[in-house]
Amino acid sequence: MKMTRILIPVMTPLALAISSVASAGPAGYAPPPPPTQEFKIRIGAAYISPNSDNVTFADSLLIWPDPINPEFNRQWGAFRANIDPSDEWGWFINAEWKPMDHWGVSLSYTDGDRHSGGHRRGWHDRFGLPYDGRRRNFARWEPQMTAAYLNWYPLDPSCLIQPYMGVGLNYTDFSSERLRHWGWINPFTNRAEDWPGRLNLGDNWGYTWQLGVDFNFGHDSSWLINLAVIYYDVDTDIEVDTFFTDVPRQQSYRHRFGGDYLFDPWVFNIGVGYKFDFHW
Repeated sequence: MKMTRILIPVMTPLALAISSVASAGPAGYAPPPPPTQEFKIRIGAAYISPNSDNVTFADSLLIWPDPINPEFNRQWGAFRANIDPSDEWGWFINAEWKPMDHWGVSLSYTDGDRHSGGHRRGWHDRFGLPYDGRRRNFARWEPQMTAAYLNWYPLDPSCLIQPYMGVGLNYTDFSSERLRHWGWINPFTNRAEDWPGRLNLGDNWGYTWQLGVDFNFGHDSSWLINLAVIYYDVDTDIEVDTFFTDVPRQQSYRHRFGGDYLFDPWVFNIGVGYKFDFHW
């Protein structure tokens, strides 16, 4: 009984020490912390600068038929136009998941404001009649771009400034297309006449890449400032349908002109972000 009273106070601290060393591993070090997953949400303003491109519009119907006098059928053929949309502001939102320290996967959506632009050049039919004059800002549309990226972060996660670069795929669609100032110069009155019509831009899949940086407010803060520059590869079909009526003959006509337009915008983002993480 006396020996028990002596051994218990001595063995208890020794047992606790042996237990802590055993749990720390063979080398006596504490086990590494469990892996951390990080999530980020960013939102802000996007400045969208589309590409200026020369487009050849070809008339898919190729001819303006004259049912009464077929010998006066007029060949419309093709003409050139410069598509030069204005730069506009929009907004963006993206979400990113970082399953490991230096790699992340993000999904981004950018909604652009209304772009307007375009400069048509005049052309003549085979009889020498002018069918177009100087026309500016004949096209309007709003782009929506959705993109998925694989991002690489070169610096240690403990750094307050986190640059990154990413590559991925984008899907671009267009809405609110509108055709303005589309018509001809009447050779008999020498006045410009606008025809009703509609504009359509096709959707597109392409590649995209980005360079960005997150400025963290502090090691214990979840808030950050985000800056990024993004390039989208967007090659879209642009179509113009025009409708007009030959009043003396009461004949209605429709013509469709089509061409390929390289939208290819540069986008500059500035926004705020919030991050959070958990162990798994």
